[in-house]
Amino acid sequence: MTNALYGFFNGLTYRAFLVWLLAMVILTGCSEPQKPISFFGDMRPSSQHASVDESRPLLIPYDHKSHPDYQLEWWYLTFVLQDNKGNDYGLQYTLFRFLRDDTTQNDWSNSQQWMGHASLHTIDNHYFEERFAQGGVGNAFVSAEPFEAIIDNWSWTSSSNALFPSNVNITIQQDVNVALALTQTGPFIKHGSNGYSKKTANASLRSYYYSQPHIEVTGNIEIKGQSVAVSGKGWFDHEWTSHLANNSALGWDWFSLHFDDGSKLMAFQMHATPSSALSEGQAHSNTFTTGTYISPIGQSQALTQDDIQLSVLATERINEKSVPTRWTLSIPTKHIDITISPFKENQWNDSVFPYYEGRVDVSGSHSGAGFLELTGY
Repeated sequence: MTNALYGFFNGLTYRAFLVWLLAMVILTGCSEPQKPISFFGDMRPSSQHASVDESRPLLIPYDHKSHPDYQLEWWYLTFVLQDNKGNDYGLQYTLFRFLRDDTTQNDWSNSQQWMGHASLHTIDNHYFEERFAQGGVGNAFVSAEPFEAIIDNWSWTSSSNALFPSNVNITIQQDVNVALALTQTGPFIKHGSNGYSKKTANASLRSYYYSQPHIEVTGNIEIKGQSVAVSGKGWFDHEWTSHLANNSALGWDWFSLHFDDGSKLMAFQMHATPSSALSEGQAHSNTFTTGTYISPIGQSQALTQDDIQLSVLATERINEKSVPTRWTLSIPTKHIDITISPFKENQWNDSVFPYYEGRVDVSGSHSGAGFLELTGY
């Protein structure tokens, strides 16, 4: 079979898989509108999925690799960039891996499914592309030695098992070509308890989660034949779990912020339906907020729900939905009292699983820039 035919059948199979998941979400909402709708559909952990266990340590660089026994995994890069004329850019490259629930095998793929997202925001335009692939074919994978995160001709590659220095090369809609060089300037950060990240108070939703928020970036972005040199900061998240794809996980609000004083902040607010509400068909959710403060010299401190005060200042109307895009966030113990605002309107990825992913500006006690991700809206 030719590479072109492989790509066609790979994309068709995985697209059908994802469309089925999306249909499960829609049908849940249509048939029983009083019940909350899960962002992931009704994918439930089973005995074939590995479990996130606090006693299992998260190891770096060992865990840069793929974890194929877990149901969900993603390698997530976001960049806040600027050219020499002062124009701002927000760039995202993400590779997602799914473990298929069925164990049906064939002679040309395995049980892994891959999805890639690439997104570039300028102040006036948005370029977004989504790709799909079957595992085991060779056009989508994450390898450890040397590190590579690949789907088709989108690549993040290193010459060793370390993630940095490395290079990112992506094209978007045949209009955009991105070539970036990434350099690490500080330590990796393990969130939660040594990388064991609770998404709910009882840890029924949980993951392994670490970041590299200390990335210096240089390179070029070419848009419709016009090339500009850019530089700025990057943030990498790696997360894997078998405990988020079920009907109690409704979505989250996630922030990654680079402050101008050199400190960093990750914060997220998980929306989940209590088991009692699920059994009674109620439509309310609980929120669980946590985060990590990272000092200018790279020392990190886990933040609890009592440390973080987070509230919505304003929403945008996107695709007939009210999406909270302007926030206030305060952490009194760190003397942080900030407003987080989108650098432009409608930073929405219209993918199979639609979500908000956009660059934000920070003002108040601290200034800076970062990214806001909103799912489940």
